[in-house]
Amino acid sequence: MKIDHTLEKPIHTSYTLHLIDETRRPFILICPGGGYTHLAYEKEGLAIQMWLNEAGYHTGILAYQVQHIHYKTFLSDIEKIMSELRTHPVLDQIFVLGFSAGAHVAGLIGSKISPRPDGLLLAYPVVSFVEPFSHRGSWQNLLGETASFELRSQFSLEKIVDTKTPPCFIWHTITDQAVPVENSLCLLTALKAKQVPVECHLFPEGRHGLGILPEVPHLLQWQGLAENWLKERQSQNERY
Repeated sequence: MKIDHTLEKPIHTSYTLHLIDETRRPFILICPGGGYTHLAYEKEGLAIQMWLNEAGYHTGILAYQVQHIHYKTFLSDIEKIMSELRTHPVLDQIFVLGFSAGAHVAGLIGSKISPRPDGLLLAYPVVSFVEPFSHRGSWQNLLGETASFELRSQFSLEKIVDTKTPPCFIWHTITDQAVPVENSLCLLTALKAKQVPVECHLFPEGRHGLGILPEVPHLLQWQGLAENWLKERQSQNERY
């Protein structure tokens, strides 16, 4: 599959929609990972989109800026996109699914941006920008190499989630060497403290960045778990 390689290192934030029909359906915005240096657009974007379209969801891929980033513009651009999505006539409930640094973007959408989505799915997420589990590369690329502790704290998901953060689905592998599983654990603790509904799955082995690759077959169950969680969230949201 050939892709537009400008989407792997976007200069500006944009998104693409893939509507499976004109029926009003739940929508999932996909945020590929890449450490805020590039986007894994094929593996954690297009491949994920194909799976979710087959599962019956409208989808979009967020090609968020990874070059010459200024964090304030970065957030305001994403906020405009979320506002556009909320007014789209065939998009029902809106969920955001992110991988690695893309999961950090998803967490920011769920905690710093209005309107907030109806739920977050976070795969091996970058969470913390402060020690002891800071992901240095991500915060340096997003905020700058000289970013203060105070600024990094404002972008550490475990410190900014609140009671309005939407329900979360999280999965991670314990052997992840690139983004330690403690990122997910500290987020789980923070969400629990704010009484935000959260489902978390930890798998005993698997490297970082697997997406839906069959390299570790037992990890593929995360897709079914995520689909079940989405159905439950849709049901919960329809009740209220």
